[in-house]
Amino acid sequence: MTASLNRRALAAGLLAAAAAPAAARDPHLTRTLRGDDTPRLPAYADLWARMPLPFTPAQAWRLLSPETQAEIGAAAIGMALAEYVSGQLHEDEADRFLDESLTSAAYDAQSEILNAFSPRLWTLFPDLYGPEGDHPRWALDNGMVHALGSGPERQPEPPAPAHAADPIFATISAADAARQAHQGIFDAGLDESDDAQMARLDTLRDADREAFAALATVIPTTRDGDVALADFYLRTLDDRDGQATACLRHLRGVLAGDLDDDPPLT
Repeated sequence: MTASLNRRALAAGLLAAAAAPAAARDPHLTRTLRGDDTPRLPAYADLWARMPLPFTPAQAWRLLSPETQAEIGAAAIGMALAEYVSGQLHEDEADRFLDESLTSAAYDAQSEILNAFSPRLWTLFPDLYGPEGDHPRWALDNGMVHALGSGPERQPEPPAPAHAADPIFATISAADAARQAHQGIFDAGLDESDDAQMARLDTLRDADREAFAALATVIPTTRDGDVALADFYLRTLDDRDGQATACLRHLRGVLAGDLDDDPPLT
């Protein structure tokens, strides 16, 4: 089984669980951390109550040995620390650590810890997350899931459109997406004094130009593809006097066989 994890939610949940009793703390560490008197992390009790779990996340934590609790708690704090050192919490480069090799190593450490969390926890709690290769018993017994590999038969997929194999359609879609992303940065309110936004604009502009240029390298293999390419050019053509637009519209009509709807050329 695989799972998609939100790294902040994961760190929050693990740190909430890591609030071990005072007796379990290192007696040499007597300093009070500022987090002790700040708002607690959300426990999501209402969410867990909607499921017939064998035990709550808080109860699951208490089932672990002190050594494993220390391992997971330290890893959660380390992941948050690595995120800070890597600079991901600082949009302004001037606020980041100066040693690029250190920030790069911290970024790698955060990613490695995050990727290791899920397999580690699933190994520790097969009753909670499910055994290897299947859902947990509480989900199966209550009809919440199908056993993996034994779900209802999938309906056969409808045949692909006849023009699906024409490469021009994918190329047009890519050009459309790049064009919309380029335009979107203006629609969102471009701040020309913001270096990061201007750098983003340069990237999107280059991607737009490359995707548009790619159209000239692909030859449609269907008549529908010919028409779609003409339609795209009509939508994106910058033609102030309208003559090129009229010619292209006529060509589009020839390809589509609907010349009656075309305005006369001038």
